[in-house]
Amino acid sequence: MIAACAREDGSPLFTSARAVFTGRYTQLFKVPVKGGVEEPLKLPNASQATYSPDGSRLAYNPISPAFTEWKHYRGGLTSTIWLYNFSDSATEKLPQPEGRSNDVDPMWMGDTVYFRSDRNGEFNLFSYNLRSKAVKQLTDHKDFPVLSASSGDGKIIYEQAGYLHTLDPKSGHGAKLTIGVSTDLVETRPRFVKGARYIRNVSLSPTGARAVFEFRGEIVTVPAEKGDTRDLTNTVAVHERSPAWSPDGKSIAYFSDESGEYELHIRSQDGKGEVRKIKLSGAGFYDDPVWSPDSQKISYTDNSWSVYWLDLKTGVSKKIGSEYLYGPSRERTIYHSWSPDSKWVAYTLSTKANIQTVYAYSTEKDKSFAITDGLSEVTEPVFDESGKYLYFLGLTNAGPVK
Repeated sequence: MIAACAREDGSPLFTSARAVFTGRYTQLFKVPVKGGVEEPLKLPNASQATYSPDGSRLAYNPISPAFTEWKHYRGGLTSTIWLYNFSDSATEKLPQPEGRSNDVDPMWMGDTVYFRSDRNGEFNLFSYNLRSKAVKQLTDHKDFPVLSASSGDGKIIYEQAGYLHTLDPKSGHGAKLTIGVSTDLVETRPRFVKGARYIRNVSLSPTGARAVFEFRGEIVTVPAEKGDTRDLTNTVAVHERSPAWSPDGKSIAYFSDESGEYELHIRSQDGKGEVRKIKLSGAGFYDDPVWSPDSQKISYTDNSWSVYWLDLKTGVSKKIGSEYLYGPSRERTIYHSWSPDSKWVAYTLSTKANIQTVYAYSTEKDKSFAITDGLSEVTEPVFDESGKYLYFLGLTNAGPVK
C-alpha cells in the first residue's frame, strides 16, 4: 500500500509486512523515483504516514488502525500518531486524553498535523499545532463518523454520512459536495410496464365489488366486473405501499414516503377530496395496516418488530408490544387482528425461547393479557363474529426446530 511521497525527491513510500513474522505490524519502504531497490526506513514498524512540508519529519501510525468504526474502542490496538525526525531519529507522540483514543490518518500542512480522532465520541477532524502543542477539534459531526480524510492544496477532504466534505483549516469553512453521476442504464430509464408480477399487496372492498392493489409504488383500485381502474395516487416519484380498505367502505389507508419518511395516508376510495397524512411513532418502514371494524382505529407494525394501534380521531398512536428477539435474517412473526367491538387487539409475540404466544390488548385499559402459556407455537389469532372466542393455529412440536 502506498503510504506517502518523500518531499525532497518525490520518492514514494509503501507499507509492507514482508519482513514481519507476526502478522501484526507493517514497515515503511522507500522506492527511488528513478528506479532501483526499495529501502526500509529506520522505523521498526509503521503504517499510514505523511511527510512534513520540508521533508525532515514524518507523521505516522506505528500500528495499522484496526478499529476506526468501532465506537469508543480503547483496547490494546488503539491507534496513536507519532512524529519522527530524520536528522536525529527522535520521536514525539501526539498527546492523547486520559483513557486513550484512536488517532488516524495524519495529514501535515505547515506547522500543523491534522488527523481523525474519536477522543470526544464520534470520529471527527482534529489538529495538532507543533509550536503551541495544542490539540483542537475542527468538525463536530455527531451522527456518523468522519472517514478517509486526506489533504491537498491547503484543504482537507473527507467522507461523512455518505457524502464528501471539504474543509479549509485556515478559515474553518466547510462544505458538503454535491456530486452527480449520470447514467443511461436500461433499468433506470422511464418506461411503461404491465403484468401481475408487479403486484405486491391487495385488499378487498367490504362488498367485494372492487379491490385495491399496490402496483409498482402506486395505489390502484380495480373493479371485479364493471367500472374503470383508478390510480388513486399517481405519484411517479413517491412510493406508496400496503393498502387496506376500511370496513365501512369509504376510505383506503396506505403508507407513503412522500415526506421522505413513511407516513400513514388515508384517502377516499373514489380518489376525491384531500388526503389525510398522519406522522407515525415508531422505527419506520411501517407495514401491515389493519382497520378496526368501526373504521376508527388502525393497528400496524414497524421495522423494530413492534405492533401499534392508532386512534384516527386524535391521530395518537400507542405501542402495544415488541418482539424480544430481533434479527435481519429472521422472518417477521407478528400477527394482529381486531375484536368485533373494536376494543381489543389480538396479536402474537415470541418468548425468550423464540416460541410464539398470543396476547390480547385492551385499548380501554392500555394493557395486554397473555392468552397462551408459551408451551406451544401459536400464530394468526382472529376473533369470531360474536367476540367471545379467539381462534389461532397451534403446533406442539415446533420447539426443537426453532
